[in-house]
Amino acid sequence: MGYFKVEGIDMIDWSKQHCGLFLATWDQALEKMPDIAPLLKDLEDTLQHNKEDYFIDVKVHKLMPGQFPCIPNWHVDFAPRDENGTRIRDVLAKDNMYLWISGAPLAEFRNKNINMEAGKWTKFTQKDTHRGTMAEDFTWRGFIRVIPKWFKHADTKTCNNVDVMRIHSQVYLDAEKFKW
Repeated sequence: MGYFKVEGIDMIDWSKQHCGLFLATWDQALEKMPDIAPLLKDLEDTLQHNKEDYFIDVKVHKLMPGQFPCIPNWHVDFAPRDENGTRIRDVLAKDNMYLWISGAPLAEFRNKNINMEAGKWTKFTQKDTHRGTMAEDFTWRGFIRVIPKWFKHADTKTCNNVDVMRIHSQVYLDAEKFKW
């Protein structure tokens, strides 16, 4: 159930991966999660900048129906911030980020010209408002986001402030419907 086939790329069993990566360099991503190498190779020739200019985020989720693997409210990724951490909306960059998701639930973009498809790279920018959608089935889900290094905020830290390995992957729940 954790498999997803991309044409010409061997299957990745997301159930056998660790939680993921946070702001890893291209080389760190290949070293720590070698199974994603074909996916990054598939993207490499279409990057706006050199691969060394990007960080790689990977999140692996084991989801149940009703869970959101990412923020379910409309938001943008890596909006610039001032020295106090306040968002600066008028300086959003036109540099591309890239998103790959193994399967449902996918991200929903407000801009209907951005069509998210499972197993395909999606290009978007800091200006592209989007939200997470809810899992309808029990599933494993792999998420890869490629981000220009200059998008990192001064106060952004890796999960454990030591390594790029994620030590957890949170989910979001609909508080109106959740029962324990």
